[in-house]
Amino acid sequence: MDFLDIMRQRKSCRAYQPGKTIPRETLLKIVEAGRLSPSGCNSQPWKFIVVDSPEAKAKLCDALVVDGGATGAPWRGDVSAFIIFVEQPAKVMPVVVNHYRDTQRFAQGDIGAACMNMCHEAFSLNLGSCIIGMNDQAKLEEYFGIPQGHEARLVLALGYPVDASPVDKIRKPLDEICSFNYWK
Repeated sequence: MDFLDIMRQRKSCRAYQPGKTIPRETLLKIVEAGRLSPSGCNSQPWKFIVVDSPEAKAKLCDALVVDGGATGAPWRGDVSAFIIFVEQPAKVMPVVVNHYRDTQRFAQGDIGAACMNMCHEAFSLNLGSCIIGMNDQAKLEEYFGIPQGHEARLVLALGYPVDASPVDKIRKPLDEICSFNYWK
């Protein structure tokens, strides 16, 4: 399948078939897609925690609820597995540190790229995925042993979609978001 066709067909899944498990070999294939992602100065500023046991998934579902009940994932209980993306200290070239005074300058973008590569790999394996950005950091630290100061940037939900049919994506027109050689 052409890559742009994958991009046109892949969607964020918010309805999963409950009770279905994803084999660990499949989960590792998805993580491999993240591991192979590019990163600034090849720093690979990530740690991926795969959450697939019922007990760990229950804890993660709890950590996806914030501020007295708010959640970006009301469907979280039907998800087959999750991957927590934890930002790690980046080792970058001295010129980057000298210029930006920051070793983490590229880390969040790198994590986003790894996450999107995992979403595409999941799609190629007929799985649904959804990126979740809302979580309770303190609970994630407590439940999953994440050291304080290591921010959980994203959680990726994975599972078998209830409906895998493509949708018509609503996107801004190309001429509205792209110009050549100058801001227009």
